[in-house]
Amino acid sequence: MPTFRDMLIDTEDALISADVFFGHGYDCAHDEAVALVLTAADRSPTDTGTEILEVEYPEHARRRLKAFVSKRCVERLPLAYITHVAWLGPLCFKSDARALVPRSPVASLIMSVFAPWYAGPAPEVVVDVCCGGGSLGMLAKSVFPDALVVLSDLDAGALSLTQENREAHPVDGVVQADLLSWCAGGSVDIILANPPYVDAEHMQDLPLEYLHEPGLALDGGDDGLDLVKVLLHDAARILKPEGLLVLEVGYSVAALENFSEDLVPLWVDLEHGGEGVAIFMAQDLAQWSAKQGLS
Repeated sequence: MPTFRDMLIDTEDALISADVFFGHGYDCAHDEAVALVLTAADRSPTDTGTEILEVEYPEHARRRLKAFVSKRCVERLPLAYITHVAWLGPLCFKSDARALVPRSPVASLIMSVFAPWYAGPAPEVVVDVCCGGGSLGMLAKSVFPDALVVLSDLDAGALSLTQENREAHPVDGVVQADLLSWCAGGSVDIILANPPYVDAEHMQDLPLEYLHEPGLALDGGDDGLDLVKVLLHDAARILKPEGLLVLEVGYSVAALENFSEDLVPLWVDLEHGGEGVAIFMAQDLAQWSAKQGLS
């Protein structure tokens, strides 16, 4: 009878043969195979060691694993949409097609309490805009438990997933709104923003796995900055003087670099990989917005 080791080898081989794309939290076939094999057998990767490798793999799990592998290799579903869980930092979130799979490199900045960029007092108000399933804001709440942490998104489907994740990871508020129009001026210490930022050219070339995610959360318009431009002005209005905007733009680094000669992004060298995360200080945003005649 096949063991866990046998099923792991077969699953890894299947993923490699299918040439699936790794971009949703795992970066290799082996790690995805481990997650699929264990989830199909109702075992958690967090509490299962190598001792299980020689254990016989249950028959019911083999049938379930076969279906999982088909969804991953044939349908090209992201792994998290098959297992319905995704980890970001130390937290586990429910994940499905209502929102992007949690994977933002902004998580590493949250875990480092935004050092060295945030120099203000302990943040009192944190807003996670375009929150999707809520992972960044909920991670921020775990790091800053005394802060008022509010999550917002325009998409009702994404917010329904946020509310489900909120049961395990409480936050102070969830708002359905268009970007940051609902925030009072000078009221926020830190804004976390992972808006749609994929430009039109890259939208045409996305791997099949990304096409299962909501297009509303990916498509950033011709240059990827349709919503980013609005967010920059909103952030200038609502941030406290020592506040900061943490903005992920992924593919659209060059577009943001060239957006305005009066506003220079501070690009973050991300400890655990990833790219396209910029920091904007409140005072820089305020000065830039004033020059635009919009402050």
